[in-house]
Amino acid sequence: MVFCRGCGKSIHETAVSCPHCGALQQGPASAPSEGTLWLPVPALLLGLVAFLALFDETDWDTDTYVGVFMFIVVALILGGVALATQKRGTGMAIAGV
Repeated sequence: MVFCRGCGKSIHETAVSCPHCGALQQGPASAPSEGTLWLPVPALLLGLVAFLALFDETDWDTDTYVGVFMFIVVALILGGVALATQKRGTGMAIAGV
């Protein structure tokens, strides 16, 4: 008996696919996908756009400045962390956007 590459349950050694999960047993195991940059990069860009909005000549009150500044900090930090350490396209990048 051998163990399935997909679910880890014991299967017959000549099985082409797992009867439990259907995973193919022959050939190299597939590598986990790297993901994409479609969420970390927009999180960083939204933080930069909000930063540029601070320089607009609109007469904002203090609460609006604080809110925009907090948005900038959160978007840049979460987007940067997601870009550097997380699996791309998940986790903190979604929160950053």
